[in-house]
Amino acid sequence: MATTKGPYFRRDKSLRSADPYRDDASIPEPSICQRCKAVWSKGKWSLDPALRKEVEHWGKPRPVICPACRRIEDGYPGGILHLAGSFLQDHKEQILKTLKNEEVATLRRNPLDRIIRLEDGGVEGITVQTTSEKLAQRLGKAVNRACGGELDIRFSHQEKLVRVYWRRD
Repeated sequence: MATTKGPYFRRDKSLRSADPYRDDASIPEPSICQRCKAVWSKGKWSLDPALRKEVEHWGKPRPVICPACRRIEDGYPGGILHLAGSFLQDHKEQILKTLKNEEVATLRRNPLDRIIRLEDGGVEGITVQTTSEKLAQRLGKAVNRACGGELDIRFSHQEKLVRVYWRRD
């Protein structure tokens, strides 16, 4: 006998967790991040200086801390990219430029996608922590497009985190 109610749940639905840093519904409009000066207006975040000036001119924006700045403050990455291999050692400057250019391009679309920390471990490789899963994937794919190599993307099933591994020897 099939029932419509009960203790059953869809496994794929239960594993999806909401981002604890994205509580956009509770942020009053207009608001400005105290740290990065991002503006919350019309339901989205923006780093546009013209919008910031307009918001400051027409209303009294509330001071808040945006989700990206809270992640950075807490040291809680949404994505981790690990770069390794002998090719990395020989072309480190080129790869670091690729990472920076991709971050700048992404910031235009979403000001909450930022690099939290970039650690150079020498022979061990480079580890990049990002505020979002998508940025870690984009950075890994950009390096892979530019330099070739092997790219492995692993998603966590328990929390909102992605680990991206790139290697070229």
